Amino acid sequence: MTGKQRILAAFHGERPDTVPFCPNLYYWFYNRLATGTLPPALEGAQHPFDALRALGADILARWDTEHATREVYTAGEFSEEYSGESAHTRPLVTAFNRYPPHTSHRRRRFATPHGTLTQTWTLTEQAGADFESEHWWKDWSEYPAIRFLLEAREYAFDADEFHRWVGRVGDDGVMMAHITESPLKALHWLAGPENASLFLADHPEEMRALARIHEEKALRLLESMVDNPDAQVFMALDNLDSAFYPPRFYRDFCHSFFTRAAEIIHRRNKIFVVHACGRNRALMPLVGASRVDCLEGLTPPPMGNVPLAEARRMTGYDRFTVNGGMDAPHLEIGEDAESRLHEYVRALFASMPEQRHFIFASSCTTPLPTPWENLVYFRDAAREYGRVT
Repeated sequence: MTGKQRILAAFHGERPDTVPFCPNLYYWFYNRLATGTLPPALEGAQHPFDALRALGADILARWDTEHATREVYTAGEFSEEYSGESAHTRPLVTAFNRYPPHTSHRRRRFATPHGTLTQTWTLTEQAGADFESEHWWKDWSEYPAIRFLLEAREYAFDADEFHRWVGRVGDDGVMMAHITESPLKALHWLAGPENASLFLADHPEEMRALARIHEEKALRLLESMVDNPDAQVFMALDNLDSAFYPPRFYRDFCHSFFTRAAEIIHRRNKIFVVHACGRNRALMPLVGASRVDCLEGLTPPPMGNVPLAEARRMTGYDRFTVNGGMDAPHLEIGEDAESRLHEYVRALFASMPEQRHFIFASSCTTPLPTPWENLVYFRDAAREYGRVT
């Protein structure tokens, strides 16, 4: 089987020749590329696909095609600029932005009839990642300007850009199509999780109005792209974690969007995935009720709280695909790594009650200290113990 066939078979509950092996190397790769610390096995590599192919992995990618889903503003005045200082002499790619050489800040500005909003992303070279250091929405008094921004913002799908990335991955895997995020995550992006949670508690009706605006526009985007033959798997770029998505917030600000999106996608016999970060146990039944087909990056204990062997049962949804298992404590193992990783993978795979709905993947990402050799050991163990019976 090709990587593409293997991944799609797992999502659809068919029988792949082996459990797909799908590490997420983007953060690990780009930081090491920028700092000149890629291992000798990746000499000359320029993109995570190069590393994944050298590893013999199945490619399940979500980052590059996010740039095929674009924000378009129909009113107001939007502008952006890059500034700051960076030692990087080539463009630096992060999960959310692409920084030109020698820059470390991305500042966006949006002028509305109710005042001007600003947002800043800051690249932190120590972490090799960037963070939203200034949110669009800083004080409740900016509600009219924020509502204007949401009403003016539309989403457009660049099918040609998406097709180019599908061509680059070829038969080695699957490119996921980005449908933005749930209304709750959209509010997090606007105000930050802390302020968004306070606003939700203090002004529930006004926040529901904002959520409805985002939901309808995101679903219109999905309707415009769902029939594209290149798009077989659709991704909502949330950070599903019960710390920021407590069940009540999920029910009020995620369930409708996820359920409606799943219905649109399932009518075409396609797959709906939501990104997950952290602790998901309390959310698993809600995810199943929303008919989300997969949470990308389930994390087992101790860092997460969903044992992979129990994940499908927790959702109560028979189409659910378990994705995850390559967590930081195992990726960063030092002493006696080969035997310890083989034992971990053997026991994990043996514990899974259904391997036909299983993708062995990173639990969110691959941390920077991960030795290349550990990725090789994970690959070897996955191929040795992953034959689907």
